[in-house]
This record gives sequence, structure tokens and C-alpha cells, in this order.
Amino acid sequence: MCLIIMRTLALLYLVSSLSFTLTFGATENKPKSVADSSQKNNQEKGPNFNKLSVEGVSKEEITAFTLAWRKANQSDQVIAARERLTTARQRLQEAAGGEKKEALSAVRTGTDELRIEIRKAIQIADPKLKIETIEKLMDAVEEQIKARIQEKKNS
Repeated sequence: MCLIIMRTLALLYLVSSLSFTLTFGATENKPKSVADSSQKNNQEKGPNFNKLSVEGVSKEEITAFTLAWRKANQSDQVIAARERLTTARQRLQEAAGGEKKEALSAVRTGTDELRIEIRKAIQIADPKLKIETIEKLMDAVEEQIKARIQEKKNS
């Protein structure tokens, strides 16, 4: 019964937002080509959840994870951890000689810290997701991002 109510509310929200957009027009003033390219750039930065599939994880869990991931990345702690990692990566690029080892260690620490913060924020965003499921999906997301980076290096 609760599931039916939730689906009905979601459907009502979609219909109302669509009718609002049709009535008052789109809220974004960018030309379509600019909007499409910026959306494509945003998709290239993060994981492609449409292609995400993990053995033992249902589509519903992937959908819940996707929503929680997006909410988690808006968390102040995740944003701060991401900024620290960006700073550490910049230091690594600028490092010379003996400083590279320390800078590389800072990047590894920052990466671990970011993963922990994202996992915590996902657990807060959707407490129904099991820790094991979150870990499996985060591993899949990391592999997807690593593959995309490797692809860019090869081309």
C-alpha cells in the first residue's frame, strides 16, 4: 500500500513539474547546444549509473544508490574532502624530486578519505542500503571511472 502511494506521489510530481515547464517554459536560458554539452561534460566526470551492474545487487538498490550518491556529493564533508584531494593532486603535479613521494602519499590519503566521506554520506542519505551493497557499488563506480581515465589516456 505504501509503495503504491509513493509511486502515485512520484507520478504526480513528474506530471506537475512537466506541466509547469510546458506552461512557463524552461528555466534555463542556455541555448540547447550549450546545455547539451555542459550536461555531457558533467556526465563524463562522474559515473554512468545507467551502465552500472553488479552481481548480487538489484536494479532497485542501484537506483537507491544513485540517488544517495547524488545527495552525498552535495554534503559539506564530501565537498571538503574532494577539495583537499584536488589540492593534493595539484601539489603532486608541481612536486619535484623528493617531494613527489610525500605528495603521492597525500593523494592516496585524500582518495581514501574521500571514499570514506562518500560512504558515510550515502549511509545517511539512504540508511536502508546495506554497507556491503554500498561497498560493492562504490567499487564498481571506481572501476568505471578508472576505465574511463585509461580510455582517455589511450586515445
